Amino acid sequence: MLSEKIRQLTLLLEKHELEAPGGIVSIQLYSELFAAYLYQNDLASARFLWKRIPQNMKAGNVELEQMYKVYVALWNNNTAGFYKAINHDWSKHVSELMFELKEKFQQETIALIGRAYSSIFENVFADMTNQTPDMIEDTCKSLKWEIVPGPYPRLIIPKRTVEDKPIMVSSEAQLHRLTDFVSFLEN
Repeated sequence: MLSEKIRQLTLLLEKHELEAPGGIVSIQLYSELFAAYLYQNDLASARFLWKRIPQNMKAGNVELEQMYKVYVALWNNNTAGFYKAINHDWSKHVSELMFELKEKFQQETIALIGRAYSSIFENVFADMTNQTPDMIEDTCKSLKWEIVPGPYPRLIIPKRTVEDKPIMVSSEAQLHRLTDFVSFLEN
């Protein structure tokens, strides 16, 4: 539901940008659109927006520069850099979007850890999710993950969730993969 609202907001902001005289809009609109692109993980659009923003508007605007740091961290898949950049005192027109982006990123990272790791040390988990030891315990309890008792850093054993949806691959896609595999073996 939130994703749909942000998608609609993005469309509205893009329309305002296109209809603006000379194609130049307020710094607030650029900030909101940039934040919306970041939330949607539309990094290509965020990059092109950054290039469209006039240099004189970017220069000296701390908030836009901070958003750009968030973008760069996402682009480079730098979680530590992302959390460092997103922990900023955002203005009221983008603060909710940036908070939601941080929460979404954190939840996606936790879900990825649950799928990808059979065990992970507490300090690595903390770095990847920007959580304190107390928050880690609460997260692990809510997900029914095991924390092996012992000195810091303790070992966390994620409990894999069973996917209800079976993976459906079309016959055409399977045939294409088989053809690629056979041609690989022949060459």
